[in-house]
Amino acid sequence: MKKWFMAVAIAILTAGCSTLEVQVDYDPEYKFSSLSTFSVVYTNRNDARDFDRDRISRLLDAYMQEKGYIKSPKNKAEFYITMHLDVQKKSQMETNYETIGIRPIPYVYYGAMGPAAIYPRGYPSGMVTAEPDVRVTTRTNEYEEGKLILEVFDVKENRVVWQGIAIDELSKGHTQEEKNNYLKKVISELFKDFPAKK
Repeated sequence: MKKWFMAVAIAILTAGCSTLEVQVDYDPEYKFSSLSTFSVVYTNRNDARDFDRDRISRLLDAYMQEKGYIKSPKNKAEFYITMHLDVQKKSQMETNYETIGIRPIPYVYYGAMGPAAIYPRGYPSGMVTAEPDVRVTTRTNEYEEGKLILEVFDVKENRVVWQGIAIDELSKGHTQEEKNNYLKKVISELFKDFPAKK
C-alpha cells in the first residue's frame, strides 16, 4: 500500500480581502510524467451553480493545455479531472467592545491605619475615581462558503492520485471578468506544483 504525504499550502490572495485556503494532497510515488491526455468531468445538479461549473471547466481546459496536456474525449483520456463544487451557508459571531464614556466609582485609600480607623462612618462622598464605561455588542454575520475540490483520477489504475481543495467565503456583485480572474487564481494556486509536460 502506497503511503500518502500531504502538502498543505495556505494562500491569501493579495487581490481584495480574500480568505482563500488551499490544500493539496498527492501520491509522491506516482509517475505523473506518464500522463498526457485529460478530460474534465463533473455532474450537473441544476442547483444554480451550473454556470460556475461550466466556467471552471473551461478555465481548467485552458490551464491544463497551457501546461502541455492534451484535451481529449472522456473515452480516450488517460486521466480525468473530477470537479466537486459545494456551497454552504455559514454564520459567524462577532463581539465588539466599545467605550462610550467614563463611569465614576467610589475610591478608598487603604493606608497604614485602614479606612475604618480613619473614616469610622465611611469615606467622604466626594472621594471618587473613574473607569471606562464599556458597551458590549454581539452580531451574527451570515455568509456563503464555497468549496471546490479537484481530483486527478488515473483511468487505467482506477484511483485518485492527486487532490486539491480550495475554500473561500463567497462575495457578490462581481463582474464576469472579475469572476474569471478570481477562478484563474484559484486554479493556478491549486495546480501550481502539478508537473507540466515538457
